[in-house]
Amino acid sequence: MEKLSIHKRRGNEKNFTLVGPFYLNGTDVSVIYFFIDGIGIGPDDQATNPFSRYATSVLSVCSASSRADALSRDFLLLPLDAAMGIDGLPQSATGQTSLWTGVNAPQLLGHHLTGFPGPTLRAAIEEHSILKKFKNEGFAATLLNAYSEKFLKKLESMPRFASASTHTQKASGQPLFTLADLEAGRALYMDITHQIMHQYYPETKERFPIVDAHTRGADLVRIAQDYELVIFEYFLSDKAGHSQDFDAAQFVIESLETFIKGICEAMGPDDTLIISSDHGNLEDLSTKTHTHHRVPLLVYGRLMKDLAGDMQYLYDIPRRLYEIYGFALPPLILPQRPRAG
Repeated sequence: MEKLSIHKRRGNEKNFTLVGPFYLNGTDVSVIYFFIDGIGIGPDDQATNPFSRYATSVLSVCSASSRADALSRDFLLLPLDAAMGIDGLPQSATGQTSLWTGVNAPQLLGHHLTGFPGPTLRAAIEEHSILKKFKNEGFAATLLNAYSEKFLKKLESMPRFASASTHTQKASGQPLFTLADLEAGRALYMDITHQIMHQYYPETKERFPIVDAHTRGADLVRIAQDYELVIFEYFLSDKAGHSQDFDAAQFVIESLETFIKGICEAMGPDDTLIISSDHGNLEDLSTKTHTHHRVPLLVYGRLMKDLAGDMQYLYDIPRRLYEIYGFALPPLILPQRPRAG
């Protein structure tokens, strides 16, 4: 393999053995890893699938629909298996752990785990966090979600309710972003536009006015220029799916497509957007549960061709990124520990 030089934003240049000669010497490459909770690829049925009703752009893929705009056709789509060889409905804790470690988390446990990671998954994240991996290799990487002071105090008193994403950030040795970081333009809130924030915390209305999703997409790209890898998590999609609420689904889908368009229009030639999910849900509002549907891996930008090919499972996303950057791969299956979750 050819030895090429990648310019790191923090530190000196370093040579890596890469899969494919796609880097130019001294190039700054930003990867935006956008996680949308609970979206799968369902049938094109307006009676059950809100993507059939409301998606007009990139997320039309979640209804296996041909309704697509020009932007959609510039994306790579790969349907991924969220079950990863284990029977049962795919769940959040195991799916997200796989997405952010490159480890087959359901096989590690022998089952799918809902909600929040238990001791076994937390140990896997602590060892194999993708943010930790990038940082240890000398690259800047972070979780861009900002959290309220009330939420952070809740995590201090009830740490078992920490999500896989927050564990992924903490494993990298970095703190979670706060509303002060949001105010300073260093992070984004989970609802993108602040509308849901105002419902949870009415006292924030003056401090954080409503911002349109397209502008927020451009803001995400601006912030990402300080990093080689950023993760942003959006979970209102999963909440709308569990509530079987078409109105909430419409708000989510329209917000997401506008946000994605804003990201793509602001991206430079060396940026890459990766979109994926942990399990299906929102694409079938006939049920409150998750689904067995495959989830979309959507890729746009510089690394699109390099992320194509033999990608079948959730854990393939970080593993392919590690190959591209020349990092050592973690074991796909870790030794099982005698602990639950």
